[in-house]
Amino acid sequence: MTTTTIETLQQEYERLSDQQDLLRTQVRNAGGATLEQKDRSRAIARRLREILAIPPAGYALPKAAADLLAHAEAHGWDTAVRWTPPGWEDAVSVRVGVRREMTIAEKKAAAYCRSGAWLYELTYHSRDCPAGKVKRFGAGRGCTPDMAQAEYPPAPSLKAIRAVITANPAPQAVA
Repeated sequence: MTTTTIETLQQEYERLSDQQDLLRTQVRNAGGATLEQKDRSRAIARRLREILAIPPAGYALPKAAADLLAHAEAHGWDTAVRWTPPGWEDAVSVRVGVRREMTIAEKKAAAYCRSGAWLYELTYHSRDCPAGKVKRFGAGRGCTPDMAQAEYPPAPSLKAIRAVITANPAPQAVA
């Protein structure tokens, strides 16, 4: 008789994190990565992102954040959601990001370009909230083509971010 062990998300996250650390150490010690190690690293990173996109039990994205992501996706922007890793339910937070790289034509046409992308990242946290709720925490951060990411400027309001997204749709979204 065989017994099957079902791995929880927390166990899978911890196992993959450990594998990722071990792989990085092996690559560093070897002075470079093999093609197989690169493929494995990408697969691990992809699965970790998938796990972190799953909200903890009883939580969901705030409506304002979900609306921002939908607006960004409709305009061809990349979106990302990163919840607290499984097992950290006592201090739940979620980072929401929207991003669009400039095209080569946009970079050539720009009078001044430092970062080559629009990037906005907002954080929501469960601190001082009822169970299952999160609220915006801090200003977040923003980056525009004329302001480098290294400067870590605060993100504007959600309304202003939506206006930037609307004014700068990805070329594939316009076609």
